[in-house]
Amino acid sequence: MTGRQKVVLPFPGALRVARREFRSYLFTPWPYGVAAAFLVLTGVLFYLVSDGSREASLRFWLPNLAFVLLVTVPVMTSRLIADEWRSRHLDVILGRGVSPSGLIIGKWLAAVGFFVTVMLPTVAYIGFLARWGEPDYLPMVSGYAGAVCLIALFCAVGTLASTLTPTAVAAGLASFAVLVGAQLAGSTGSLHGLSFQPHLDDFYRGAPELSDLVYFASGTAVCLILAIGAQVGRLRLTDRLRALVGPAVALAVALGVNLIPVPADARVDLTSTDRFTLSHASGEVLKAVRVPVQITVFEPGGSAEARDAKVLLRQFHQHNALISWRVIDFSNTPGEVARLGASDTGDVVVEARGGREVFSPLTEETVTSAITRLVRGNPQLVCALAGHGERELDDSAPGGYELARQAMKDNGITAMRLDLTVAKSVPKECTSLLMPGPTGNLAGREITMLNNYLAADGKLMILDDPGGPDVSAITAPYGLRLLPGVVVDPSRGVAGDPTTLLVNQFPTVSPVVAKVAGVQMVGSGGITTAAAERTGLSVAKIAESSAKSWLETDSTKMAFEPSRGDRGGPVVLAATADVSQVLEHGETRVSGNGPSIARTRLVVVADADWACNALLPEQDNRRMFINALNWLAGEEDLVVIGGDRPDLRRLQLTEGRRHLLGAVSMAGIPGLAVAGGLGCWMRRRKR
Repeated sequence: MTGRQKVVLPFPGALRVARREFRSYLFTPWPYGVAAAFLVLTGVLFYLVSDGSREASLRFWLPNLAFVLLVTVPVMTSRLIADEWRSRHLDVILGRGVSPSGLIIGKWLAAVGFFVTVMLPTVAYIGFLARWGEPDYLPMVSGYAGAVCLIALFCAVGTLASTLTPTAVAAGLASFAVLVGAQLAGSTGSLHGLSFQPHLDDFYRGAPELSDLVYFASGTAVCLILAIGAQVGRLRLTDRLRALVGPAVALAVALGVNLIPVPADARVDLTSTDRFTLSHASGEVLKAVRVPVQITVFEPGGSAEARDAKVLLRQFHQHNALISWRVIDFSNTPGEVARLGASDTGDVVVEARGGREVFSPLTEETVTSAITRLVRGNPQLVCALAGHGERELDDSAPGGYELARQAMKDNGITAMRLDLTVAKSVPKECTSLLMPGPTGNLAGREITMLNNYLAADGKLMILDDPGGPDVSAITAPYGLRLLPGVVVDPSRGVAGDPTTLLVNQFPTVSPVVAKVAGVQMVGSGGITTAAAERTGLSVAKIAESSAKSWLETDSTKMAFEPSRGDRGGPVVLAATADVSQVLEHGETRVSGNGPSIARTRLVVVADADWACNALLPEQDNRRMFINALNWLAGEEDLVVIGGDRPDLRRLQLTEGRRHLLGAVSMAGIPGLAVAGGLGCWMRRRKR
């Protein structure tokens, strides 16, 4: 019978020291004071940033957590080794089967466990965000993981300082000075790599990379190894030189692994919108860039937005060295603001081939689209037809198209008014034509002008309300015809109005409805899509109502009566037509002497209100509108720049909710620590 083999742990006595130290935190009053101070500071910061940003996110609160830890961790860790040495209790501990390494690791584990425990009540903040908003949870989990990494590093620095200094006061001051220096190093170019702030920011924004884990792991390990070496050298004078070998090797290894370049894709993007990850499509676009591109973002230096911008733009440069970027302060650079034509903080300017685009917000899609347009060098010019009661692009009324013009501008598309009543022909520079809700009939000369334009590879979008002029002379040769009547869809009506439709049926996979989940239409008509006998013509149904809808020919009845000419659903609300031929001349995107494609494209929507000021911001109307223009221009691979930041998640705070948030975060949660400290004090007093 063989005896049981004894298991030897790598740090003898570490767990025993950790349990003893952590138990002392729980049954001693003063750690509760530190916990209360920590929770008061974090609570005040959470209330201020939540009330100020009104965003269901922790991305503004978590960076401030580093400041709170920087103040409180040195207080707790200053006593770890220094007090034991001063009270001569260290020899007693080491005489009970605890090695110097076990002592250091055990003390460090207890400190880490204490601060992780103190942070647990702050998880209640997520409850507020979930109750009053729709937060993105994975970046918050990543942020807390980064906070744990930061706690481990700070506690390791504090343990090292407590090992090297004779008193707790000196240890606290030393660790505080080192941590402040590490934070400030981020603003110094030559010392930027020593700062924990950039690595912490990657966790907080939900996009940590391998280099961040390497930084925290190596920094924590080096501090602990140095502390162990110092402790061994202090106890055994003859081992001092030997004790220095391990720390020296560890320091050299840590510096080496942090200097190894990390690939651009060695990052985990946990955001629901993949905000900090370049898609494969963007990567393909960037590979094709052969000219220098300069990206300028106007954000205040040191702000969360500036740090987010740097993370995203760094990936563009890593994919293509010809793409350079910078983040500058709008208020401090009036010369650049005037030169680039920026109008406010948050604007992004992309320059290439002597041209530039100014837009916001900063996302992968917006930058990639701008680069694509500038590199191609063929900007779109949409000529909006006028002279027959069409909606005007400078009209700010609910039925006007001012927002449509702004959407085009945001996507690098120029708009121009074209009055057909006085025009002799369609200008050659017009990439496509837009007919936004005419109310009067077109003259025969004008119809001929438009038909000739389309026959010569023209592109046209018609938005025509029911009861509008008959445009079948233009659309019928392409298999499309607008029908009289209004679509009624009780199952998809808005606020009980069966003619205000929420449309989410897109029967054709088309670039026009790419990333379109739904659109809203008001008083829409119907379209027939019987393809005409024409070589190369393809007709597609883009959007349609539900099967429970119908096309009502008598708006006073509002009842489905097939005998009176009503058409049952689904009813086609938007359609496209494409006539493509391979010719010796025509549209081409790649220079060369080979054949090219001649295209005539037509988009017809049986509702002009769909793109007006009142409805364009609703659902995905804006995206579908720009998608349609890009498809007409043959640039359907461009991604659409939306009007709002895709990752912005609003926090609904009423006055009552503000008071509740402040009471719980600044008083209620810290009160738990105060109550625990009072209970511990009374328990000790009764002994």
